[in-house]
Amino acid sequence: VRSDLDGRALKVASVSTRDINRRAPPPYITSTLQQSASSYCGYSPKRTMSIAQQLYEGVDLGEGPIGLITYMRTDSFTIAQEALQSGRDLIRQQFGPEYCPEQPNFYKSRGSAQEAHEAIRPTDVNRTPESLEGKLAPEEMKLYRLIWRRFVASQMAPAVIGQRTVKVEALPKEGQTTAYLFQATASEVKFAGYMKVAGVDLAS
Repeated sequence: VRSDLDGRALKVASVSTRDINRRAPPPYITSTLQQSASSYCGYSPKRTMSIAQQLYEGVDLGEGPIGLITYMRTDSFTIAQEALQSGRDLIRQQFGPEYCPEQPNFYKSRGSAQEAHEAIRPTDVNRTPESLEGKLAPEEMKLYRLIWRRFVASQMAPAVIGQRTVKVEALPKEGQTTAYLFQATASEVKFAGYMKVAGVDLAS
């Protein structure tokens, strides 16, 4: 193929652009928290659950133990109304009204999900990771930051990705019959949306 392409003229056959809306991922449940903690922190599922247990049972921030996250064994995406509103208020204040959708984002749990528990979220979204610097052990901070960012991101507007696709023909020379068509695609973030807090790493 490489030798067949030698000396051919290239011609842009088409250029197309489109915008893709990428919706925010849901807040964590047990299985997705374990997956993210493994990918981004290098924690085993057992270690993840042990750290999450500490965050759930309470960390002493100077005024006695305070539970920082909701119960970590759950398969439900349900979020309490008060927590939902607090999250939306924080998004408007910290990131701007354009990052907060008109209606809250809701995610459907599996049919077998137990709705007795909420999704895994901070007990108080205003307790930002930055406000807890120096008050949590490093491994606790890593996991808390994951949970906080994912919860806030789950209530933010979609990201808008601009995608440009170019198709290039390799024109046959005299005596050649095989046609080749190459395609290249480039993407750029036109509006960060939930990726403003989640980043690219936690975007899915």
